[in-house]
Amino acid sequence: MWCSRMSEPATISSAQVPDVDDVRRWMQEMIKSLRFGELVVAVVAFVVRMRDLNTELTKRLGDLRRGRPRSETLRRVQNQLSLTFAAVIPVVYEEDEEEPSSTSADATSPSGGSPKEKKKRPTHRGRPALPDHLERVTESNDVPPDMRQCPLCGEQMRTVSHSMCEILDVRPAELIVRRRLDERVACRNDDTIVSAPKPPQLVERGKLGTTLIVESLADKYLEHQPIERQCLRWSRTGVDIAPQTLGRSVAAAIDALSPIARAIQKLTSGPGLLATDATGIPVLDRDAPEGIRQGTIWCWTNAYWVSFVYSAKGDSDSVRRFLGEDHRRRVQCDGTSITTFLERAGGQRPGCWSHGRRRLVEAARGGDKIALVGLKKIGALFAVERQSAIAGETAAERLARRREHSAPLVEELRLWLEAQKATAPPRTPLGQALGYLQRQWPRLVLFLTDGQIELTNNRVERELRKLVLGRRNWLFAWEDLGGERTAAILTIIASCVSYGVNPRAYLHLGTKLILNGWPQAKLRDLLPDRLAMAHQDLLLADGALRSPLLGLLATSTN
Repeated sequence: MWCSRMSEPATISSAQVPDVDDVRRWMQEMIKSLRFGELVVAVVAFVVRMRDLNTELTKRLGDLRRGRPRSETLRRVQNQLSLTFAAVIPVVYEEDEEEPSSTSADATSPSGGSPKEKKKRPTHRGRPALPDHLERVTESNDVPPDMRQCPLCGEQMRTVSHSMCEILDVRPAELIVRRRLDERVACRNDDTIVSAPKPPQLVERGKLGTTLIVESLADKYLEHQPIERQCLRWSRTGVDIAPQTLGRSVAAAIDALSPIARAIQKLTSGPGLLATDATGIPVLDRDAPEGIRQGTIWCWTNAYWVSFVYSAKGDSDSVRRFLGEDHRRRVQCDGTSITTFLERAGGQRPGCWSHGRRRLVEAARGGDKIALVGLKKIGALFAVERQSAIAGETAAERLARRREHSAPLVEELRLWLEAQKATAPPRTPLGQALGYLQRQWPRLVLFLTDGQIELTNNRVERELRKLVLGRRNWLFAWEDLGGERTAAILTIIASCVSYGVNPRAYLHLGTKLILNGWPQAKLRDLLPDRLAMAHQDLLLADGALRSPLLGLLATSTN
């Protein structure tokens, strides 16, 4: 049945599966009836609908083909759009304002006016010096005998000096066999025999040494190399190590280090601003219908402490078990309903502006120009936080900056949100993005009341990447015990990285001290922050991984 009113375009055929014969017959009938106005309106509506479907399918196909996570920065989102919005929405970037125009009036031709200024070439500081703590192996590069004779007089030349060149290199890893000779002593006067006590081992009467086991542990959870791949690497050197043997040895090492992980989790759940997020982990279970089920690992941060907690189910009970009885806490997280019990108990759940921005990004990628306006307004909040981080401000100073600069931006964003929410269809990408912002608004604005609250929950998501990268390589954990072990070792490694402690070196030293009988009463001194202060060679002192403990160490020394 064809619609005959001009205000409503006629339905020609299905936009998903158009029938060409139906379209042809309908157009012929409209032409015979001289209803050209309705014909044009219906055809335009049909083409627009097919264009929208094609845009959506193209977007979905691009998402499937994309191997890396997409950037959500405003500049790159605008560059990814198929339509140019520059003429409709001018977007100004801070770095663009600082760059002089290439067509500046000051740059004139040599024939008249002032000469064009020459650009100063950046000064190159040269190669940085290699770290002093590395071992220096001196190799002598002597002049060959046939070149030591003077080409002018024929006399044998003598050594005058050496020029030194330092090159960073590595010794290839190799397996060795440690042969331990356990001494026995006997008394001459009687038959008394005493044997030397055997040194402690991670696996009693095992054939793998402690150093090899800890290195394998670090390779798996730091470099994301599965146990099977490590065994294959050693087999190429002519040594066969069964994956089951190495896997059980690594599990024994994690069990030995688990008291450290539990102590870190206790400190993480202590007073302070908490942040959390969760991700799934495949768990092998012979009782599951398909032999595998999905577990959950929560990541928690509190200052420099980072904890991973495994739970068979990612429900609110797993959060309650970590927090204990005190639920009047501040826990920064996304908009999940799992942690709403904290607000009912009198706590706070500061929101994440990255999650609020993410839906606007998806709407903008779909071609929505209004979403790009919202992204620009949210980007101004991130710019304020960036300036605060560059200035190295304290929590009180950052709160003052937010009240002066961020509060007006938030109010402007709120007014824009209310205006757009009244007109945007709720089921469109823009409507869903605006709905999320409106629902989470009381939580999103909590950062204006406390300088310790972060604008985003990105730190927790970065910590979870360690698990995600490993999960792509070693694929799954063995039953719930494997999930608990994974959470324990990631807790230790993440806290080491947070404090700027070399995690591989810490695992070796911590394992050695535990095997040698470190007292349980002094377990706090075995944690990364205190152990690194006692063994300063564990600290990372160079580059972006510079340890925050170095400042504390310098203060205590002075």
